[in-house]
Amino acid sequence: MRLLTPRLPTRNLIRSIDVGLALIVAVGAWARFSRVAEFDNQYYTAMVASMLRSLPNFLFGSFDPGGVVMVDKPPGAFWFQAPFAYLFGVSTWSVNLPQAIVGTLAPVVLYLLMKQEFGRVAAVAAAAVLVVVPAGIVIDSRNEPDGLLYFALLLAAVCVIRAAKSGKWRWLLAFSLLVGFAFNVKMLVAFVPLPAFLLYYLLSARAPGRKLAIRILVATGVLFVVAFSWATFVALTPADSRPYIGSTRDNSIWTLVFEYNGLNRFGFFTGSRPGQPQPGAPGGLGLPPGTQQTPGQPPGGQPYQARGTPLEPSPMNPDVAARGMLGLLVNPLAAQLGWLFPMAVLMLVVALITLLSERLYRRPLQLPSVFRDSPAGAQTVLWVGWLVTAAVVFGVAVATTTHPYYLVGMAVPMAAVIGIGFGTLWQTFQKASLLAWVVPVALLGGAVYQVLLSQGLVGDLSVAVVLVTVLLTCTVMASALWRKLTDTTLAKASLATGAMALLAIPLVFGLQFGGRIAGAGIAPQPPSQAMAGGLERQRALEDISAFIRRQGDAGARFVVGTVSAREAAPFIIAGVPAVAIGGFSGGDTVFTVASFREMVEGGDLRYFLMPVGEGAAGPQGRAQQGPIVNYIRSTWRDVSRDAGLPQGSLFRHQGP
Repeated sequence: MRLLTPRLPTRNLIRSIDVGLALIVAVGAWARFSRVAEFDNQYYTAMVASMLRSLPNFLFGSFDPGGVVMVDKPPGAFWFQAPFAYLFGVSTWSVNLPQAIVGTLAPVVLYLLMKQEFGRVAAVAAAAVLVVVPAGIVIDSRNEPDGLLYFALLLAAVCVIRAAKSGKWRWLLAFSLLVGFAFNVKMLVAFVPLPAFLLYYLLSARAPGRKLAIRILVATGVLFVVAFSWATFVALTPADSRPYIGSTRDNSIWTLVFEYNGLNRFGFFTGSRPGQPQPGAPGGLGLPPGTQQTPGQPPGGQPYQARGTPLEPSPMNPDVAARGMLGLLVNPLAAQLGWLFPMAVLMLVVALITLLSERLYRRPLQLPSVFRDSPAGAQTVLWVGWLVTAAVVFGVAVATTTHPYYLVGMAVPMAAVIGIGFGTLWQTFQKASLLAWVVPVALLGGAVYQVLLSQGLVGDLSVAVVLVTVLLTCTVMASALWRKLTDTTLAKASLATGAMALLAIPLVFGLQFGGRIAGAGIAPQPPSQAMAGGLERQRALEDISAFIRRQGDAGARFVVGTVSAREAAPFIIAGVPAVAIGGFSGGDTVFTVASFREMVEGGDLRYFLMPVGEGAAGPQGRAQQGPIVNYIRSTWRDVSRDAGLPQGSLFRHQGP
């Protein structure tokens, strides 16, 4: 009798490992983790440090350890960063680590999601594109909330697809929870893919009309309850029992949701975009005018960044800026997506053509039943709908000009659409039909477009390698098409190699540049100059802190006050309690002169660091905090010389 033994899954598991996916994950992990300690947004890093000081700070997302003012975003993403900072200490790499992790996992999730319906080729292509999108590389290696936002939305896509296929409530509720959580990461921008998600579920879920309507209503209701739960909690908390809501003039959470992080940021502009983004402000930390600001400046006041080195901002061409959505096709916005958006548009057309079946042409009113019978077609609607919606929102939004890395919001659907289209063209090419000639033409056109727009942004060697590779592979493919040999090993290898070559320039560019990825015209600052500026800033911070410690008369609640978060953040990160009386930009009306004097006379604050230079606090900060600044300058004692700083930098309250 033959001994029956259970089949161990190990060998099958090893055989099933996709070598292509493994390489993609390795490249993605290296691109993100290799730079995880180089750059952070100190505005958010200081917030995480403050969140660890008390439970109210954690719940409300207070910028300062004393709980005076919130940051201008909900704390969802930072709730994930805080445990890493608690375990490993507050540092650049500890707050960046969660984003690097989810950025490495995202291509795996997208691959597994697409492989079942579109095949291995489409799944590998989608994962590879997602790995190399320059804006994604940057965002996944710094502590902006965008990385966690789009990972949550990707998981929401997984859940809504599973909900439609299985008909189970738990997947639909998980979808609602994830989109609701995404809202608590970055508010209204989390709803960009929501129309595509709901349309997909409506078209593909197998349920009677009444039951389907009930499910959609319940899911939408749960989604909105979760989404607005934190904002409602803040709104119901008395103003004197919580921090001031940063970046608002009326201390209202609804102003932050619908105005500051809504219409002001993602509203459609009626005219041309601004001529150029705001440059990084000089000064800060009591340094002389002209000193380069730390690369840890928050959005809206940060220079372009190359591998942690400050760069001069690049003026945006007004002609380009005025083109609305067409700006996505030219620098500097095109660079954010690695000059892959035109390829995505082409693949979008290919994907839509595959949807137009003969049955749909003959019976267009049977659209829902057509998609219920074609899971791949329904999922194509999801990805195409997400990409189109994102392209419209980010393509014409005001904030995309000053925050071009927002285009990372197009990365996931763009990668998926390119994967779907490439999978279709892969099959078309092997059939050697007339349509197959689109493949080498598209590859060659995509390469020429990338080379022309990336001039001066990537090295000549990268450009040469891409051009030579694409020319050779397209020649082989054209010959194979002419001779009907497209199903041979050489022909398929040429197509795969040519496609991979189009990912080289985006990857190289993403590895070289960070912060806001700039377009043409940027030039790196010499490393020695950047290092000298960093040492000066660190020395100034240490000198101020040491001076106040020597005096032994720091305030009971704060050691030092500043106008804006830019000057306060380095102190908070270093463990020195500081308060920014004007919030992020210095323009928040957190204090009046009377309430500020009350805080000072109560012994909570003794020292105040003035912004130095015209751009240090920004025009809003100078205007809004003028009365308080004038009060300090006229009644406090200037102790700048004693602290080794330029005159007019550091002041001490004259009281006891």
